[in-house]
Amino acid sequence: MRFNTRLWMGLLALLASNAQAAVKGQEVKYQMAIVEDGELVHEARRQHFGFRVEVVDDSEGVKPETVKNGRPFVTASKGERYSVRLYNPLPVRVGVNLTVDGLNSISGQPSGIADGQKWMIEPFSSITIPGWQVSGGEARRFFFTEKPKTYAKWRGDEMGKDLSANCGVIGAAYFWNQKELDAYYEDHPLYRTSQRPVPYSENRAEKSLAAASGAPACAPRAMGDVEMKKDSRSEESRDQTGQEPAGTGMGEHEYHPTTEVAFDFDRGMYTPSQALVIYYDFAKVSSPNPFPAAGYSPEMP
Repeated sequence: MRFNTRLWMGLLALLASNAQAAVKGQEVKYQMAIVEDGELVHEARRQHFGFRVEVVDDSEGVKPETVKNGRPFVTASKGERYSVRLYNPLPVRVGVNLTVDGLNSISGQPSGIADGQKWMIEPFSSITIPGWQVSGGEARRFFFTEKPKTYAKWRGDEMGKDLSANCGVIGAAYFWNQKELDAYYEDHPLYRTSQRPVPYSENRAEKSLAAASGAPACAPRAMGDVEMKKDSRSEESRDQTGQEPAGTGMGEHEYHPTTEVAFDFDRGMYTPSQALVIYYDFAKVSSPNPFPAAGYSPEMP
């Protein structure tokens, strides 16, 4: 299956961060060019790449992620301005369909996973999306608010639909072009020479040295998975707390220049189970006060 769409590229790319974020491994297939003893061969390979998304608070930085009901979750605060940072781990450009509360962040339309307008990210880089894109040069800020005040509620009223039912979720689906990926590995071949067998004595000495240093003889390289902490907050319902669920509003204007480019993609995250999804809501319990009142200790009779 092949799709052709026009994508938008944020002109501001930020450096990677080590802060906690939503990370999901996706298997990527490609043809690796290998030059062995001067001869070019091709080898079909499969590799898991860690795709990453961060929710970034204006004042506090990357919001910590927990697990709630088995799903990635961040706690929202009313009026909190935030951005969404998208990382591209691939050596080729990717298009990302970013939705907030079920609405495409560029068009403001309800979006399917592959048919929504997409942000373009250059190889091994990232972009930060500050809000709903309302023109080629401006966005209006994302901020957390009560469900009746959300952009999804306003859009739903315009369209005669209950779009606010999807409030409280951020989704990102990545797509790329297989020919571009294969071409990258064709232009960056792996060079290797035939390995001579290692004599038993050398192999034994190497293992002994590793054992003496306390290091394994061979250790796999980790992909950089992020450990998530269990959410210990109470999951009280709105009826118990009287609090509206969280959603995202359309805030003040911000300069956010973009340019439109053409891009064909035929690989990527075509199902919701493959996409990166982060849920959010307000905290359901009030914080206890360690000093609830002033005064002196009552005397016992």
